Amino acid sequence: MKSRFHGAATLSVLAVSALALSACTSTGGGEESGGEAGGGEVSLIKPGVLTVCSDIPYRPFEYTEEGETVGFDIDLVNGIAEDMGVQTEFIRTAFEGIQSGVALDSDQCDLAASGMTINEERESVMDFSEPYLDDNLALLVSPDSDIQSVADVQGKRVGVQQATTGETQAQENGAEVVQYEDSALMIQGLNTGDVEAVIGNISVTGPAITDNPELKLVEEIETGEQLGLAVKTGNTALLDQVNESLASMREDGTLEELEAKWLGTGEAAGSASVEPTEG
Repeated sequence: MKSRFHGAATLSVLAVSALALSACTSTGGGEESGGEAGGGEVSLIKPGVLTVCSDIPYRPFEYTEEGETVGFDIDLVNGIAEDMGVQTEFIRTAFEGIQSGVALDSDQCDLAASGMTINEERESVMDFSEPYLDDNLALLVSPDSDIQSVADVQGKRVGVQQATTGETQAQENGAEVVQYEDSALMIQGLNTGDVEAVIGNISVTGPAITDNPELKLVEEIETGEQLGLAVKTGNTALLDQVNESLASMREDGTLEELEAKWLGTGEAAGSASVEPTEG
């Protein structure tokens, strides 16, 4: 079935600094809504533009390739914007600013899309969409590592992306945690020997193995994590629109096609999985 991300009419541009605050306007950029974000008509920071905070690079969800911002979340959000009849603008934002709710609360963006796991702490500072992907954690190690499972990371230098569930998992298992600003630097740290292992979402470590086949995925850690998009607390009008678009994408097969395109999976909609490496 043809998916929404082929021939999408929306335009994605990457902005490297936060937007100046402006009055909320309707999605079409015509009449001002003048109301609270929580009811009726969707209001956006910029007229006719869905402004999105993303932690770039975070392959395969959002990263830059040949000068263009691409990825799972990019296609996903462009599909939502297409339903809304607006364009998209992506703001490069540190993950801490996204997951803490600060970027949304300060009106830097309308929507947060950054491969973000839904959990209670984050739900207390933002409103999440329905989940769009199930995503466990994975333990990835260097070729000469003797680490065989997450139980072996105690006292070992383990790379994580800061403020992620991978960091929490490493801490809980007694690792010497080494924080990285983004996932690309985390994998680089493993390749250069700065760390013996990394713990991150399998949707991220899987593509890393494709690019670095010498690395070994030794364990998929069952966490039951689900990823969601987020809006400012109380912005129910935009949240309802996002959920409506996600439901349509799930029904028409678009989500499954996005998995196949960006994760190399898709046998069942909403599932990311990579087989552990032998040896």
